[in-house]
Amino acid sequence: MNLALLEEKNLVDVWKHKENRQRKSRKKDEFSIRKSKWRINSFGFSSVLFTLATGLTKIILLIACFYVVFLSYRFVTHSPYFNVDEVAMVGNKRISNEALNTWVGPIVGGNIFQLNLDEISQKLTEHPWVKSASARRAFPQAIHIELKERTPFAKIQLERMYVMDNYGVLLGTRFDSPNKLPTITGIKMKNTKLGANVVDEEIIDGLKMMHSLNQLSMFEKNKIESMHISSRSRMIFSTHDQETKIHISPEIAQESFKNQVLALDAIKKNGQDLSYIDLSFKNKIILKY
Repeated sequence: MNLALLEEKNLVDVWKHKENRQRKSRKKDEFSIRKSKWRINSFGFSSVLFTLATGLTKIILLIACFYVVFLSYRFVTHSPYFNVDEVAMVGNKRISNEALNTWVGPIVGGNIFQLNLDEISQKLTEHPWVKSASARRAFPQAIHIELKERTPFAKIQLERMYVMDNYGVLLGTRFDSPNKLPTITGIKMKNTKLGANVVDEEIIDGLKMMHSLNQLSMFEKNKIESMHISSRSRMIFSTHDQETKIHISPEIAQESFKNQVLALDAIKKNGQDLSYIDLSFKNKIILKY
């Protein structure tokens, strides 16, 4: 019996000892877990602080950059150092700088960065005499404009006499040497304005014919200087002294007209002046002395 009690007592002690060890082990594990959690929380908090600090620094730098850009923009757009004090125009021979400056509007005194160069170029090309225009900045205070003027080519009688270029664009009603230009009459057109294109293919062909005829030796001293369109099927050309009339039909083939010009150049006048030439027929020339 004593042996049984002793054995039972030993088992109880062993069990209590085992429970104590398990309790200590659990406490140690709980402490380790709490310590690990604290380290994790501490690391996470540091990461958040670092991220916030980095983000705040970037925001401050971005604001500083925008502020510098704003100050730079304010400086270049408001500083009198960049106000235009000269407009240099190149290529205009018949139109004065004053007339072009009046046409395009005020440029001098404006900020060189705020001027719209495309609008300036576009406005200049709307002038009847300007064929093309290109504007560029010449820092710090000048605008350089290159122009290409239209070339007077002929006079055309509409509701009044106009000067036009070789594209048929009306340039104006006055010109320095209008008597040196060929004259076109017989056009019925109203409500015309400067800068408008008033010619068609028929008139262009007629001017080409006039040019070809003026290459002939018989018109060397007495050039053809006027073209009258009497109808769509007949043009009448006149020489400078108005004593010779050439009748042509625009409908004849270009090749036929070339042959007629070659034949006409070979004709001898026998000391007589021609008063009438009719080239309206294909492969036929009618002459009157």
